[in-house]
Amino acid sequence: MTTPSDAGAPALVACDLDGTFLSPDGTVSALNARAVLLAQQAGIPVVFATGRPVRWLDVIADLPGAHPTVIASNGAVLYDLGTRRALDRLCLDPAVALTAVACIREHVPDAAFAFESGTHFGYEPAYRTWVPDTGQDPTLRRGPVEELAHEVSAVKLLVQSATLGDDALLAEVRTCVGDTLTATCSVGRGYGLVELSASGVDKASMLARTCDRLGVPASRVAAFGDMPNDVSMLSWVGMPRVVANAHPALLALGFPVVPPNHESGVGATILDWVASLTRPSSGSGLAEGVPSGPQGHVGAATPA
Repeated sequence: MTTPSDAGAPALVACDLDGTFLSPDGTVSALNARAVLLAQQAGIPVVFATGRPVRWLDVIADLPGAHPTVIASNGAVLYDLGTRRALDRLCLDPAVALTAVACIREHVPDAAFAFESGTHFGYEPAYRTWVPDTGQDPTLRRGPVEELAHEVSAVKLLVQSATLGDDALLAEVRTCVGDTLTATCSVGRGYGLVELSASGVDKASMLARTCDRLGVPASRVAAFGDMPNDVSMLSWVGMPRVVANAHPALLALGFPVVPPNHESGVGATILDWVASLTRPSSGSGLAEGVPSGPQGHVGAATPA
């Protein structure tokens, strides 16, 4: 864990999407969009780190000022939005995944499973997809999980339960997988959903690799998050921030809290950092010309 440091503006910002940067309706507020652009102009890159697969990144594809490199699928994929290609993919071992499936079925009898590659999604019949499968989408494949494990070049294994909530399901899954896979939760949908990546793969691990490439030390990195899949990233950076609407487990960790996503808390915080680069150290408030509240929205996408 990096020792927190709040000395001035960060050299890089890493930010979660759903529940954090995006508004509750899945759009980007005008304030947040302006903050990203002004940060880029001030020499502070904004790198998004999300649980979303690469096929659900259109909401930020045309966001002015955003760094083209995106950490997707909870750190299993590093994706270049400009060239539309994966720079790095950390896949699951099918044998390890199927061993986990067998154990989880014993502990959670109603568990249903799916495999995510980023561009393709394979799921067993009992699994409830977020977007209805009409049979017309070639990126969706329904079948036995034992076949899907080998057919889909997966970066994530997803586990659902209708009887257990996220936290209870996560505890059961972690009992089964130990350190053979990395288990986490990223979004509540009214039923239990846990996401599994290869061992040691999370947002922090891919952010560390990205910052190493960019030459930015962890102590100079700020990060925003709202869910358990953000904890590793928030713990790694020197300037962690949690939105006020975050999961109770994150709010209990003692990280500094910013306004909620419906108030564009991420954008307001970034704008204050940008303003600090030009105002006297004793000054306060936002720089001239920087908006002080949400003003409309741009972009939209299906939530992850």
